Amino acid sequence: MKPFERLLLENKAWAEEKHLQEPEFFERMSQDQKPDFLWIGCADSRVPA
Repeated sequence: MKPFERLLLENKAWAEEKHLQEPEFFERMSQDQKPDFLWIGCADSRVPA
């Protein structure tokens, strides 16, 4: 299994378990979340500047 496939499967399993434990979790988390930006970055010391 490729790493990204494993990541997606494990995330799906987590989300399903979370929904079973707390059905309103994702709805509650979506309230009042209005960020202006989504910043995705990487800091890797192996990459030359």
